[in-house]
Amino acid sequence: MSAIVCYISGHGFGHAVRVAEVLRALHRLCPDVALHIRTRTPRWFIEPAIEAPATHTAVELDVGAVQRDSLTVDPEATLKAYAMIVAQKKQRIAAEVTALASLRPSLIFADIPALAFDVAARLGVPGVGMTNFSWDWIYADYVRDLPAYAPVVEDLRASYGFAQVLLRLPFHGALDAFRCIRDIPLVARHARLPRAATRRRRALPAADRIVVLSFGGIGVNLVTVPSPPPGVTFVATQSATDGTAAPPGCRFISNRDMARREVRYEDLVAAADVVITKPGYGIVADCIANGTPMLYTSRGRFAEYACLVDGIEAHLPHAFISNEDLYAGCWTAALDAVLSQPRQTPNLSTNGAQVAADALADLLRDC
Repeated sequence: MSAIVCYISGHGFGHAVRVAEVLRALHRLCPDVALHIRTRTPRWFIEPAIEAPATHTAVELDVGAVQRDSLTVDPEATLKAYAMIVAQKKQRIAAEVTALASLRPSLIFADIPALAFDVAARLGVPGVGMTNFSWDWIYADYVRDLPAYAPVVEDLRASYGFAQVLLRLPFHGALDAFRCIRDIPLVARHARLPRAATRRRRALPAADRIVVLSFGGIGVNLVTVPSPPPGVTFVATQSATDGTAAPPGCRFISNRDMARREVRYEDLVAAADVVITKPGYGIVADCIANGTPMLYTSRGRFAEYACLVDGIEAHLPHAFISNEDLYAGCWTAALDAVLSQPRQTPNLSTNGAQVAADALADLLRDC
């Protein structure tokens, strides 16, 4: 039996969301391929999304971006944290090689921890990446102000150079550390329920305009949620362990509840009239795939932001709200601006998960 080991950056849920979509499609193509997930993304989030048997091991091969909240990045803390991984690089790679010996993987699939490709090289198996950005590109922006950390970027680039191929997603930054690149369509989640069914199952008013607040780790606890105007309902997800009560005028749905898949997050996005968010690949892709308008805010110093805003402006009804107005609850003008725009059908391909799964299946047949 062939086996794939998947390394996933634990920075937010976006990396895990798109990997899960690919693995779900791959399982339909190759049900006998064993799937092994190695990430700090929680088991409860990723396993139901794959809809296939898979092992899950908590492993951290990168740090993503260190943030005080979902809208504020700390560049120096980020670089310092990854410098510690570089200092332990040999030991971490050796530990992974030892851990994978019994699994005998045919292929390493990564989104997008750089050390995954060192592991693949040590094992002598193909290393396949999938991403719209790499951490060397994100960190290079920080190194302009903190040049002492330049070796961190060079180390990342060297590791990415071991990849056999990169499946490059739309809305991408510079990915020139990779030697071989193949462009694929958007990997996105599509709703499986009609809008009316989602609203009924979540007890959301059928005639109201639904506004979904999607801020990952920030939740809505740092935001002043205004009282919704008549005919509008605010909905937000909360973490599995957060017992905070919903603000007045806002309904909470737990992330664990969404992960159980009775009503998926993409169903909620499709049932919404607008999503208020910081731009991240996962939520942008979900909104595009389901034609849901977006009200977005800036997300701090993160180079991917500009690429995603280009995608939002090209493919979605949208409006912008400043961090200041978001935190203060001054949403009326921005919401009116986006709600006045009609929904639109996606005008780009959103079948990237199937295309990526086909590419992985082809490589497995060649192994």
